[in-house]
Amino acid sequence: MAPGKYIKFGLFNAGSLATNQDEFLIAMGNHSVDIMAINETWLRSGEEDRAPSISGYKFRHIPRPVSTRGGRGGGVAFYIRNGINARVKAHPEHPSVEQLWLGLTINKTKLLIGTAYRPPWQDLELFLDAITASISALAPYDNVIILGDINVNLLHTNSAKSRQLMGFFSNFNLTQIVTTATHFVNNSCSLIDIVCTDAFTRNVKVNHISELGHHAFITTETVFRKPRCRPRIVRFRPLADILPDYFLKDLNMIPWSDIGGMGDVDNMVYTFNSYITQLFDLHAPLKTKTYYKRPTPWLTDNIRLIFKLRDEARQRCRETKLPHHKQYYLDLKNESAAALVREKTAYFTKNINEQSKDPKLLWQNLKSDVLPDHKDKRLPSNFDNPDSINAAFLNVPGTSSDNILLNNIFKSSRYSSARFSLTSTNQETVLGIIRGLGSKAQGVDGISLDMLTLTLPNTLQAITDIINKSIETCTFPSLWRHAVVCPIPKTGEPVTFKDLRPISILPCLSKILERVVYLQVIEYLEANSILPEFQSGFRKGRGTATALMDVVGNILEARDRGEGSILVLLDFSRAFDAINTNLLLSKLTYYGFDGASVDWFNSYLTDRSQLVQIHKEDGSTISSFPLPVTRGVPQGSILGPLLYILYSADITKSFLNCRYHMYADDIQLYTSFKGHDVVNAVHGINEDLQRIVTWSEENCLLLNPLKSKFMVLGTKKQVANILSAKPRIVIKGEKIECVEQACSLGLTLDQELHFEAHINNTARNCFYRLKVLYGIRNFLSLPLRKQLVDSLVLSKLNYCDTVYGPCLLARTDRLIQRIQNACVRFCIKVPRRQHVTPYTNQIKFLKMTARRKLHLASLMFGIVTTQKPHYLYEKLTWKQTCYKHGLRSVVAPLKVPPHKTAAFRGSFKFAATHCWNDLPPPLRDLKTINSFKLHLKKALLDAQVSQ
Repeated sequence: MAPGKYIKFGLFNAGSLATNQDEFLIAMGNHSVDIMAINETWLRSGEEDRAPSISGYKFRHIPRPVSTRGGRGGGVAFYIRNGINARVKAHPEHPSVEQLWLGLTINKTKLLIGTAYRPPWQDLELFLDAITASISALAPYDNVIILGDINVNLLHTNSAKSRQLMGFFSNFNLTQIVTTATHFVNNSCSLIDIVCTDAFTRNVKVNHISELGHHAFITTETVFRKPRCRPRIVRFRPLADILPDYFLKDLNMIPWSDIGGMGDVDNMVYTFNSYITQLFDLHAPLKTKTYYKRPTPWLTDNIRLIFKLRDEARQRCRETKLPHHKQYYLDLKNESAAALVREKTAYFTKNINEQSKDPKLLWQNLKSDVLPDHKDKRLPSNFDNPDSINAAFLNVPGTSSDNILLNNIFKSSRYSSARFSLTSTNQETVLGIIRGLGSKAQGVDGISLDMLTLTLPNTLQAITDIINKSIETCTFPSLWRHAVVCPIPKTGEPVTFKDLRPISILPCLSKILERVVYLQVIEYLEANSILPEFQSGFRKGRGTATALMDVVGNILEARDRGEGSILVLLDFSRAFDAINTNLLLSKLTYYGFDGASVDWFNSYLTDRSQLVQIHKEDGSTISSFPLPVTRGVPQGSILGPLLYILYSADITKSFLNCRYHMYADDIQLYTSFKGHDVVNAVHGINEDLQRIVTWSEENCLLLNPLKSKFMVLGTKKQVANILSAKPRIVIKGEKIECVEQACSLGLTLDQELHFEAHINNTARNCFYRLKVLYGIRNFLSLPLRKQLVDSLVLSKLNYCDTVYGPCLLARTDRLIQRIQNACVRFCIKVPRRQHVTPYTNQIKFLKMTARRKLHLASLMFGIVTTQKPHYLYEKLTWKQTCYKHGLRSVVAPLKVPPHKTAAFRGSFKFAATHCWNDLPPPLRDLKTINSFKLHLKKALLDAQVSQ
């Protein structure tokens, strides 16, 4: 049905949005509803991706409160057509009433639109009180529309509940516009789904589609004209249409070698860009493509036609009740179901199963058509001022004034005798960098990585010349200092600028130059041990897992000595954006960078600007005026993170009493102590924190006490003893919050370091993802089922499994294995009463314990062969008999550390030693990590099968 001029509302009790999705999609297409209220979604919090994704619609959902029957069942939602700027309104919360409200302004008329579901067992008075509170709190408005399943049969007009409900409508001057039955069970029917409003409506239709369930699909039109929804228009270059022979001919005619003879790097960049742009304007000129809403690919015109015939036959059967009409309807019903399966199977075979060897195309098809994503990256229409957004992004907390004394101290002293100079590069290095880049985005120059790749190797020397000229003249090209920032929502309903996340896009060519400089700088810093040992951010061979291994291991070792611990998690406000540029340049001098290198970085960091670009729903863009960027390192850059960890390297002088570990701007500060020494320990922590505050103020950074937390770790007795002393941890005079659980670098820590909360949350996410996959299981081949559960489900358990794995309780370990068992049953139809292990072996899945062993052993292989990171390598002790002439063999076993408690076995020192010693000596003597992983996985699988 073609969409009309007026806004159409709808209501449907789905009884689970995860079922009958194709029928629901067809119904939505047939009735062209603009705002569709859904009751009984049966989606829990975070399960929105189980709902069908409808092209051209936004999905907003509120699950049933956990306090009500554990959050099972219930749930209310809206599907909102793109172009209709209806926003979720915050209403007074009620512990048991499920409701969701939207605000919509059309031609200066304010509409309040709500949906609510009342289960049969809920008190009607309580329900109406909650709705009354919401309507009152959300005033003012011109008209209100309420849609929902109230579970009060209004066909029984004289019942007490009917009179009570109609009285409620009367109090708000609302008219209940549905007059026929909406719920059908066997031979009975009732009117329990209501639409009430004080606005004028017409064409109320109650469509009972039996294939969708017992509830009717209700629609009605209002007199409010809908805003015109324009199709999305995208500008692009059709690179695939380029004729290679003609392109190569013109490419060879361009005098690329002339660029190397120019003396000014900006002229070189301008000329290079002109050549590239002219070449592609000729062979792949910019085109526009109009994107209308994308239909579900297996719901073809033939499918829609046969479903239409089926619906007409069903209606005729209901009207006449003749046997031959009923038989005709049943025949069409069976044929429509079979036709849908055929079309869906054909689509999955061609576009999904047969693309399993082309990951790029496979995931493109999965994301666009099969696995829904309800995250809307477009901004609501109220964010229509890019200049205001740009100003908000550049409003960085903290001071921007220079600390002249500190600048002079760093300029006049040196960290060591080591010196660094930027040097020119060669074509081989540049080519390797280009091949390693992954971003496809275009910066202000309009040149993408794909365009650049098509011109190789002709342009390779010119690119190398530009880079070398930049280094030689200590000048970063002016054009490359301008960034385009695209804001995206952090949440589903952004309200303020703080709800937006800036995505900065820099020219592709600038990243090549940055990578050349990065490789030289990081080599110098690592070779001269300038970066702090306990800084694991953005460094090869280190990561969040190794950082957490160090911290967790040290705390467990202290626990083995009978000591409890206090861990403080510190938070800086926009640390990367707050860096003082002059102070950073002074620190570069302090760390041995020569004058020319500092001048190059000065050119790189100064005279930068950014503009904000908003992509509207119709494909057009609005851009702000460029504003200067006077602080921080460039967002989205390659050098930015490295410059930050160098800028903050001297913060380690603040840690005099406590141990620490940093990952970029995340700091974990901790100390361990005997139970009687709580006061001294807290005093030491606060002294270190005061030094950190002083350092941050001197370095123009802002430590945020509201987001910083601390927790007490140890045995239950140790934790209780420490908490009984009421430790007061203070930042800037403010007491920071003490928590029982905290997320550190993506891993949820608990007081006893059993990681139960982390595993429980991960398990919920895994089972949810598996539920989503079950919707398409019957159309997937076995290899693809294995691939999807491994990449979408089991991969969630990979993160930091080397940290939490050795610490697991038996019940948590069993839970993890149950997740894998469910994945195996997804891949193969295992008979319900049969054990899953033979089928796990059949599809060559390592059981989760063996999988974690593979990951830990692989990490150990890297640590042993490279001796990095040193903070983990130094925890290992080799048996003395294995040394010969000062050398050791990696085949050698490690010395098992003595310990008193079972908790110690969760530490890296014990778990890694035990894991390494369990490996057969030939495996430990392999030369490459890939060979090691391959042989170890085979050995583990063989051992698993033989059990």
